[in-house]
Amino acid sequence: LSLSALLSEGDCFPEWDGLICWPRGSVGKMLAVPCPRYVYDFNHKGVAFRYCSLNGTWDFVQSLNRTWANYSECFHFLQPEVISRKREFFDRLYVMYTVGYSISFTSLTVAIFIIGYFRRLHCTRNYIHMHLFVSFMLRAVSIFIKDKVVQAHLGIKELEALPANDLESISIAPPGRSQFVGCKIAVVTFIYFLATNYYWILVEGLYLHSLIFVAFFSDSKYLWGFILIGWGFPAVFVVAWAVARAAIVDARCWELSAGEIKWIYQAPILAAIGLNFILFLNTVRVLATKIWETHAVGHDTRKQYRKLAKSTLVLVLVFGVHYIVFVCLPHTFTGLAWEIRMHCELFFNSFQGFFVSIIYCYCNGEVQTEIKKTWTRWNLTVDWKKTTPCGN
Repeated sequence: LSLSALLSEGDCFPEWDGLICWPRGSVGKMLAVPCPRYVYDFNHKGVAFRYCSLNGTWDFVQSLNRTWANYSECFHFLQPEVISRKREFFDRLYVMYTVGYSISFTSLTVAIFIIGYFRRLHCTRNYIHMHLFVSFMLRAVSIFIKDKVVQAHLGIKELEALPANDLESISIAPPGRSQFVGCKIAVVTFIYFLATNYYWILVEGLYLHSLIFVAFFSDSKYLWGFILIGWGFPAVFVVAWAVARAAIVDARCWELSAGEIKWIYQAPILAAIGLNFILFLNTVRVLATKIWETHAVGHDTRKQYRKLAKSTLVLVLVFGVHYIVFVCLPHTFTGLAWEIRMHCELFFNSFQGFFVSIIYCYCNGEVQTEIKKTWTRWNLTVDWKKTTPCGN
């Protein structure tokens, strides 16, 4: 039987509007559907409404060229006193991580130029550092692009301009998919570069761990393997997620969570974070043992503790240990604790590239030596070109 035969004459057809799959509607009646649970900020106890008009079609808003839907109970946070505070909170976060990623991008660009300029610095270790720098830079760029593109496609300004007492006029865009292609590409690109950044941090951990624990480790032999882990493996599970998302939950820009499908890319990322944390603990254990063994009995223990704390702090930034802390915290999405967590998480995430560039480049003894040599040669060249005064 055809779909039209299964439906009563004049009933509204089932339809996907980008957020909810609306079932069959009865003529002249209001249809209520629970707010989708995969949207974290929605009121999951509320319902959304659609009206099936007397002519057997969903009520349509001609002025907006959209099908009418009442999501007022879902958008419970859009009350006047709440929306102002939320907007200020997210504006602060946006400014903070924009400044952080901009500083990180600039410092990493200079670091790549320095390492690439000096031939003496061309080695496997620094090649891995440069790949890590590039992953941080691409992550920053993808975040900026994703923010701009997603906001442009979701009509955020139109929603904010809506009067708070006129929420019943909220409408969802028609289910056409072609308009969201660019937005979906931006989201997929963001997830890919986010994943590659985590995996290049893992590569740094694997490389350092191999230098410590593997005798006669040939770093040049495994460089292509590290490149495959850093750039290739994330592409596999991100493409798998994109295919699954397109086939199962093709909702708008894909910026909203889609239930269990998210674990296709989140599980490998969490595995990388967990493995790096194990490598970090093992490296700190060996480091602490070496520090205590190399100092004779009777030496100042406070000095040893300071040296261990300093080395551990560097390893925390290199291994991205703060990720494991934020992963273990519950996602409440409300309250002061969540706001503090978001500030801390976005601060470390956005400024981590800057900290890594300082550790691997600006505070690197080999880099400083090469810069000093170049500076000295340049000064000597300038002195030779000067005219020698008479009598000297």
